Amino acid sequence: MERVTNSVLPIISIITPSFNQGDFVADTVRSVFEQRYPKLEYIFMDGGSIDNTLERVAPYRDHFFHFQSEPDDGQSAAIAKGFSLSSGEIMAYLNSDDVLLPGTLNFVADYFRRHPEVDCLYGHRCIINEVNQVVGHWILPRHSSFLMRRWDLIPQESCFWRRRLFEQKGNIDTSFLFAMDYDLFVRYMSIGRFQRVNRFLAAFRVHQDSKTTTQLATIGKEEVARVQQHNNINLPPLMGNFFSLWVQLRSAFFVRRGETFPGLPPGLNFNLDMLWGDSTDPL
Repeated sequence: MERVTNSVLPIISIITPSFNQGDFVADTVRSVFEQRYPKLEYIFMDGGSIDNTLERVAPYRDHFFHFQSEPDDGQSAAIAKGFSLSSGEIMAYLNSDDVLLPGTLNFVADYFRRHPEVDCLYGHRCIINEVNQVVGHWILPRHSSFLMRRWDLIPQESCFWRRRLFEQKGNIDTSFLFAMDYDLFVRYMSIGRFQRVNRFLAAFRVHQDSKTTTQLATIGKEEVARVQQHNNINLPPLMGNFFSLWVQLRSAFFVRRGETFPGLPPGLNFNLDMLWGDSTDPL
């Protein structure tokens, strides 16, 4: 990857909404600051956590572009407010239990610089457990807006977009509790060019208290249907869950064949901490 000077690097704004995620939030924050990206605008929006969240992020407190911890109206409101405070040319949000993989921000900045026609990019998903072990993958085909508008499969934690999408199609819809990312991406796909890059950019954490575990089959299902109905999106007859099942099979064969993509070593059950080393200095 060609190196560019700091003067031409874009500002990247990342929002982390947080509430009582003390078990995982330090890994999230560390993964962003250890990118060592020189033009980072990191905004931390905590909803007034009463666990050990503030203690865990205390070593990084002075390095945030904006930090607040006070009662709010939930995850979507926190993300939306964070974006309203941001100024970066490239935007993203990272939940307080997920992590970026090493080198992601430099890759993203360079990719957007080399591909001015691309409005939004996302990578493959790496899945980790409570102790940072890699337990699975989510290997996606080349981007198709037809498919991704119908199935909520874009990995939000690995997705980055240009501010021009935000300016034209708006902020997070704060009425959503679960599918705020799906709603946002459907709106953005209506005008923007999306690209799936053949690289792992971030890790999605599965644990017993995550929204995916506790709300996917209830609130999640209802809100996905709401997005589809509002945008007149219909699934082809008899398709149902076919595409998502195909992605799961594709991901399983990826591991079985011993394949690998940039951003992550091959295989399963290794710990992501080995990628970061022993550094505890946030900058």
